[in-house]
Amino acid sequence: MTPLRSAFPGALAAMAAAVLASPAFAADPVTGQTRFSQACAACHTVASTAVVDRGRNNPAMIQSAINNIPAMGGLSGSVSSTDLADIAAYLGNSPGSVSFAQTSVGQTSAVSTVTISASRLAALNSLTAVASGDFAVQGGTCGTSVAAGTSCTVGVVFQPTTSGARSGALTITHSGISSAIPIALTGTANAALQANLSSDATTFAFGNQPVGSASGARTATLTNTGTAPLDFSSIGITGTHAGDFSHGGSCAVGTPLAVGATCTVTATFTPATTGSRTATLAVAATAPTANNATVNVNVALSGDGQSTAAPVSSLSASSLGFGALTVGRTSGAQTITVSNTGNAALSFSAIAVTGPFTATNTCGSGVPAGGTCAVNVSFAPAGAGAATGTLTLTSNAAASPQSVALSGTGVLANTPILTWTTATSADFGTVTVGADGGLKRFTLSNTGDVAATLGSFSLAGDAAADYRVDTSSTCTAGSALAVGASCDLAIGFSPRAAGARAATAAVVADNASLPAPLTLTGVGQAAPQPQLQLSATTLDFGPTDAAGRPLTLTNGGAGVLHISAATLSNSRFSIDGSAANACGAAPFSVQPGASCQLTLRWTGAAGAASDAAGTDTGTLTLQGDMTPATATVALSGSPGNSAMTNSGGGGCTIGNGTGVADPLLLLMAGLSGLILWRRRDVSRRAAIRPTR
Repeated sequence: MTPLRSAFPGALAAMAAAVLASPAFAADPVTGQTRFSQACAACHTVASTAVVDRGRNNPAMIQSAINNIPAMGGLSGSVSSTDLADIAAYLGNSPGSVSFAQTSVGQTSAVSTVTISASRLAALNSLTAVASGDFAVQGGTCGTSVAAGTSCTVGVVFQPTTSGARSGALTITHSGISSAIPIALTGTANAALQANLSSDATTFAFGNQPVGSASGARTATLTNTGTAPLDFSSIGITGTHAGDFSHGGSCAVGTPLAVGATCTVTATFTPATTGSRTATLAVAATAPTANNATVNVNVALSGDGQSTAAPVSSLSASSLGFGALTVGRTSGAQTITVSNTGNAALSFSAIAVTGPFTATNTCGSGVPAGGTCAVNVSFAPAGAGAATGTLTLTSNAAASPQSVALSGTGVLANTPILTWTTATSADFGTVTVGADGGLKRFTLSNTGDVAATLGSFSLAGDAAADYRVDTSSTCTAGSALAVGASCDLAIGFSPRAAGARAATAAVVADNASLPAPLTLTGVGQAAPQPQLQLSATTLDFGPTDAAGRPLTLTNGGAGVLHISAATLSNSRFSIDGSAANACGAAPFSVQPGASCQLTLRWTGAAGAASDAAGTDTGTLTLQGDMTPATATVALSGSPGNSAMTNSGGGGCTIGNGTGVADPLLLLMAGLSGLILWRRRDVSRRAAIRPTR
């Protein structure tokens, strides 16, 4: 007994040292796969049990099992220590692949991470991670070493350079292996957005223009003919005689131009001196969603400065409408302003009107260069019905004679006359499709000699449904409008489609003279769209997945993503929305560029023993306002299907396969049994030894 006791601590120490000195995992996981299929696959799959999990990157544990489990005794002597190390390395190398959500060419996907863990028995050194193809290492916590019993992460992103299916690999090396670990990387790239801006004019030739006088404006319409929205970065005049030209229009820096939308740029010529004058109207725009691509439009400008003094006559309007007026009355005057933009005095030889109209003026004998005068026109209908006339101005200007069309309607006495006494048109500007563009208000007045009973207010035109008569209007159907009284009509705009949206609004009233319909214009701009990106399209569950499997939802678009429903086709799967950064229960929203997480669980993981013969499958369906409107994730769970894990060692892992047994504990238990057996054997021999 004494020699045995004294020898045991040394033997135990030697065996424990042998276990502790075993490598984190072997040199060649590729060879390990072949040896596993030859020696172990008859009883085990790679992810079959927690016992196999404990053998990942742990050859000493596999050797202990061969030595102590009778069913594995047949492997003793046929599997070398090199084989054991190779098999342990093969079991520890997962995942085999990482897939990325769809990403546009030139953009960068969300980061996917791979975890590298060191065995609690040994550290990892000389760690490298290199990505190939359209993929790059980005982020993560790994340096060049991993301390024993700890882990770190390597981040990988997808940066496609062309559209279609793209593939590559993340290659990991470290001191625990001699063969690099390749992890397949895959992703699908969407076609890149294209930027393009076109103009319906490339030159403005102003011809002869007196020095110091401004020409009329020339206009070019610009159209976004690309597939990406544009932001104007600069609009200006460049060139030798840039100071002789000026620009304007609705295109403006800071005002985006949607796909298919239009705006205008204008140029005016005011020569500073005589001779040929040239410059360029230069427009530059960028497309932030298409890698900040820049597009340019250039309009060549030319004109000649003339020294000959000449007047230039321009009128403030080309027509005047007086609406309805009771026969025998005279309307208030409407004014035409005459401007002399030339460099010589403007003189008139005649200012005359035709029809039931009269005119007075302040033009006198002439208007100096840069000056103005006024022609005031009134309407006095002689009978009922429509009346027309013409105001004609004859002068020494090159554009003489100039004319203004006049119109009005005579109405018999005792007739209500309804007229718009403020604006007769409204432009609601550019409004996002589905949004409210606000209200425009119009004043309706009764200028007749009896009260009017208002009827309906009707909207007409191709985009009539985009407009509404607001309930805040004081003009209402069935109400009376007294002589000289006014009411307010409020009209709102909410475009239902992109592009120009035009309509008219008319008032109906019995026995009343009605005004012309209001003209309504606006532009619908397409709303920003969300884009759903999923961290996985399939999730496999095994008996060790009690904590569930995470699914990350990312909004890669420019609009808010609204998920209206998240449903499961199999009740043995469930959704847990209570984890950190959880999406919550549907319906929920995800802001542009943001992410949230759903945790999927499988009830079979808790009752795997009773379900050993079955495999569950199901589908998670997400419905929302993305395109397409549904996204699915395939779910499967089997008691024999363990999620990709690594319980120790230096393999690439996405789980924690730690089991309840420990190689050293198993060794200690075996040694304890041996000691007890030896004691009993000594006691038995002592009992039967003959007495002397």
